[in-house]
Amino acid sequence: MFGYIRPSKPWLRVYELEEYKGVYCSLCKDLGRRYGQLSRMTLSYDFAFLAMLHLALAEEEPSFEAQHCIIHPIKKNLCCLGGAPVSLCSDIAVLMVYYKLLDNIADSGFFASLPYRLSWPVAARLRKKAARRQPEADEIIRRCMERQRQLEQANTASVDLASEPTAEAMGGICALLSADAAQKRVLERFGYFLGRYIYLIDALDDLEEDAASHGYNPFLLRDGEHSPQVLRENARGSLYLTIAELAKCYELLTLRRFKPVLDNILYLGMKEVTQQILQKKENPHD
Repeated sequence: MFGYIRPSKPWLRVYELEEYKGVYCSLCKDLGRRYGQLSRMTLSYDFAFLAMLHLALAEEEPSFEAQHCIIHPIKKNLCCLGGAPVSLCSDIAVLMVYYKLLDNIADSGFFASLPYRLSWPVAARLRKKAARRQPEADEIIRRCMERQRQLEQANTASVDLASEPTAEAMGGICALLSADAAQKRVLERFGYFLGRYIYLIDALDDLEEDAASHGYNPFLLRDGEHSPQVLRENARGSLYLTIAELAKCYELLTLRRFKPVLDNILYLGMKEVTQQILQKKENPHD
């Protein structure tokens, strides 16, 4: 996951922003405690969203406590005492980072891949620990990443096919967030569209870089003969349709808490991120 699933902070009330930051802080601390301090550098908004969603679905009410941290050693900040839901998400974060690292190594030339290769031994050791704790999640991600590599090596021009493995991986991961059979089905579909959005927005964000390096990008293969404006409009349509389908699934979830923050992320934050990336492409020198 890449940090695209984040709130529109100006539209959050003060206590809602504090709740979100408290969950983010909890996930950061959990990563440091269970996987070492360097693992905290892998944290992104996406995993904070996943942790908040898991906490929103859980029956047990989480508590918050003012705590110190490495980044804020003097002033205490609110931290969510999330327990098992947060730990599950930190395990998944470690697994996702490892498999993303493998993907970066495969997609880069020798010299460009050196930073990833140097990071691999540490990531592999942490992945083994996470896989022991979450074997089902590890198998879901491994299988889908292998399928992703096959599609990219085949230069698949279909955006739908190219996004399918990431969509299926997130569907399987989100289904782990609840033990309730009905909620699991909804979460699997919700995760499918969440993964599709993440794949597509990342492809849009990498458009110029992939065009320059002749890297794989389904938008370029599908619409590369059109003008950049048409290409962006086609990407916008795919992304907004995905957000709409995601929202339909979201409305079927039974949330016990944090709904205003999650609403903000789904209905404001994702469109805001999409628009920011589109504007960056339209005005590259701004």
